[in-house]
Amino acid sequence: MCANIHLLDFSVDPAHLTGEGQAKLEKEVVAAITTQLETTKEGKEQEPFPELEKVLSKQLSPLGDYLAIYAGPRNSVISIRSYPTGLLTVNVEYYLQDGDKPLLTLENIKALEMYFGGKSKEIDPVKAFRVKTFPPVKRGAKECRSLEQKWGEVWGKAKGVKTLPPLRRGIPFDVYFLSSDERLMEYDVDKIIFDQKSPFQHVQILHSLTFGNMLVLDDLQNLAESDLIYTESIMCRGTEDYKDKEILILGGGDGALLYELRKENPKFVTMIEIDDLVMQVCKIHLRSACGNTLDNYKGSNYEIIVGDCVEYMKNCGKEGKKFDYVFADLTDIPISPTPQGEIWDFIRLILNLSFSVMKPDGRYMTHGNGSSSPSALKMFEEVLDRLEDPVEWSRTHNFVPSFMEDWVFYQIQRKQSSPSS
Repeated sequence: MCANIHLLDFSVDPAHLTGEGQAKLEKEVVAAITTQLETTKEGKEQEPFPELEKVLSKQLSPLGDYLAIYAGPRNSVISIRSYPTGLLTVNVEYYLQDGDKPLLTLENIKALEMYFGGKSKEIDPVKAFRVKTFPPVKRGAKECRSLEQKWGEVWGKAKGVKTLPPLRRGIPFDVYFLSSDERLMEYDVDKIIFDQKSPFQHVQILHSLTFGNMLVLDDLQNLAESDLIYTESIMCRGTEDYKDKEILILGGGDGALLYELRKENPKFVTMIEIDDLVMQVCKIHLRSACGNTLDNYKGSNYEIIVGDCVEYMKNCGKEGKKFDYVFADLTDIPISPTPQGEIWDFIRLILNLSFSVMKPDGRYMTHGNGSSSPSALKMFEEVLDRLEDPVEWSRTHNFVPSFMEDWVFYQIQRKQSSPSS
């Protein structure tokens, strides 16, 4: 049991926050939240939710300082606060009993992010140029510090008092990222080094005082200068022999995996990366991880191809080209209730195509997700057990610094036929 607070921040042109623009924006926010609330109704809540009831609205200044508070289902409170700078914050707060379904899921909050970020094709959203969502802040813990202890003494009957550090909302760059199991983590990011959207994704290089430069793609931390252990773990360095081997890398745009594999004297490494912008950025700002590998897209024992790895593997299948190793340095295993949906379909496609271009004794190497997401890892392993080619697999794990958690890696190969007795 705890109080859940969902947070949504976005920035708009300050001109939207006065007069008719303010009213239109508030109406848009309320409608979007209501739509998401409808998707999570319990079985006993089949009737449409009543409209959110406005209980307070106050213009704090004529420059865009505004506050509105609404009452929602299950005694929830929705507050909408705008600031003269163009920042608008939305809080949805409610009490979650043990066993109850959350009023909003992280998927609902991400849907709101897409809505206000202009990514939805179904609606005409407000023109927000920066959107940030957070997982729920859970309040109601037992730990106490000095202020908590003082309040506990003053109020006597309080069972537990807890203070939280401030969440910094509306700052120029993100300092909050999610763990694999959707916990909120704060990073010591002090500046943005690069920030641009490619045709495929939002590409950023952020600087962390602890981890150095970090590659962030679509608001997910991918690799930092501190993360050699990630690359060595996906390679199983020290236990796998890459000498004179034909290797295929799917993804790997940061260049780190290719850079480290080249040190192992392979026969040839082919890397397929769809987003050239990632490579152009990493060769400048993540050079301690990728070395000079991305300076030239073709060398004596490697080639980088800018393109779609799915189409490339289909062509390899037609040509009969085979590899000793296929590395899938692509998307993480999704966190979802079931192994269904677009990303899971993509993972199955990549697995089946990879085995179609691997030699009989070839190995498929990939990363999974955090050790704190056992259900997602189990679903991936169930997918492996149902592949077109029967496979056997093993897994390893290591703590990756910039992920701030233990990460799981998989080594997969075809099942070997038992020798006849």
